Amino acid sequence: MQNPHRRALLTLLQLLDLGVVAVAFALAVSFAVHDGGWLSVLEMRVKVRNLAFLGVYFAYWHLVLRAFGLYRSYRLAPSAREWRDLAVATVAGMVPIWMLADVFHFQYATPRFFTMFLTLAFLGLGLERRGLRVLARSMRRHGRNLRNVVVVGSGPDAFELASRLVRRAELGYHIAEAIDIDAWRDGRSATAAPRILDRLSQLTASQPIDEVFLALPLDAAHAIIHQVVELCEEQGIAVRVLSSFVDLLLARAQMDEIDGRPVITIFTGPADSLQLLVKRMIDLVVSSAMLTVLSPVFAAVALAIRFDSPGPTLFVQERVGLNGRRFRFYKFRTMVMEAERLQEELEPLNEAHGPVFKIRIDPRVTRVGRVIRRLSLDELPQLVNVLKGDMSLVGPRPLPLRDMARMDSRAHKRRLSVMPGITCLWQVNGREPEFDDWIRADMEYIDNWSLSLDTKILLKTIPAVFAGRGAY
Repeated sequence: MQNPHRRALLTLLQLLDLGVVAVAFALAVSFAVHDGGWLSVLEMRVKVRNLAFLGVYFAYWHLVLRAFGLYRSYRLAPSAREWRDLAVATVAGMVPIWMLADVFHFQYATPRFFTMFLTLAFLGLGLERRGLRVLARSMRRHGRNLRNVVVVGSGPDAFELASRLVRRAELGYHIAEAIDIDAWRDGRSATAAPRILDRLSQLTASQPIDEVFLALPLDAAHAIIHQVVELCEEQGIAVRVLSSFVDLLLARAQMDEIDGRPVITIFTGPADSLQLLVKRMIDLVVSSAMLTVLSPVFAAVALAIRFDSPGPTLFVQERVGLNGRRFRFYKFRTMVMEAERLQEELEPLNEAHGPVFKIRIDPRVTRVGRVIRRLSLDELPQLVNVLKGDMSLVGPRPLPLRDMARMDSRAHKRRLSVMPGITCLWQVNGREPEFDDWIRADMEYIDNWSLSLDTKILLKTIPAVFAGRGAY
């Protein structure tokens, strides 16, 4: 039987969700049809068929929110996952009006309406849920809305898990019992399974058990895990498995599924989230705007390059991007035609420590090339790479194949776990030719990535470009 406090909160959440959607819909119609008159929507003529449609439509919203798992427990999930699920569900909720607008002659179904409705519904549902999360955590700290759990484990992992659940009062877990299989088995883990199953059966018969946490090694205790999961499936009890098959130093993990089969995903870069979606939207908007606004600058630089030295305007090179995928990288040409061939002769003059190649006074750079490098104008064509999705505005600089082949540390290749960018921490901090500092800055960016960090780097890029720090 479901916890009565949880059932009450879940019912309240479902009602509030429908209320938020209804208010967002009314306000969006008001803004779309009557230019923002807050109460003007009440003056609209209402037809019976429209009322019937709205009733079915709001029921559809409820089903969509349930289908995308927005009424499941998010106690142990990162907040970004709920925001991501909410974003996808909100877009799905718009589909019926978009498809039936012509059939039902919805005059309000304008681009302005869809923009307003999508924004208001998403923000309203998100903020409402944040408020309920705060309320739920407060209730749990005061001993309400608790879930009875059994911890089945072995060794320090089980003890550490139980301790964490007790310390984290806001999670709302009450440990009914902690079963240590080391105390139940006689030489072999297999002999412990029947006794542990009997004890679990006794516990579930004597009191409500909401979840069972398993803190067991997946290889040695596979038989026990299988039987405990089978028992809990029969009684509708949720099972959470603490993965201990590998210790994660830098990576993080999340649980996914394929056709109902659980899959543990281990990753080192930022997890797929709403923030990454927003980052991509910013990339598209900014790169499109800059390509349009700066088109006269593109033309002027191209003409200067053509008049200064023979050869193409653009320098195109194959570089390595996200997850090791290669792409065509664009820059304004700042060197003579045979620059890449001449690099082999200049290798003894390399000033950079590590696999990269850097020379402060490079004889291959043309007269115009020195000027546009000083102003970082040679990087502008990479806005096309951003628009295509090969790069982002902010991220580790993509390296040529030559540099990647010379990397002797696998850890350095972790920079491939995020999208490469036009600007990065290393660039705004001076672009000195110290490869270790460069890599350290990239790792710092990956481990601490956020939209606010991207914003700070973009803002610091502007004075760094005007100052010309490290541009050579």
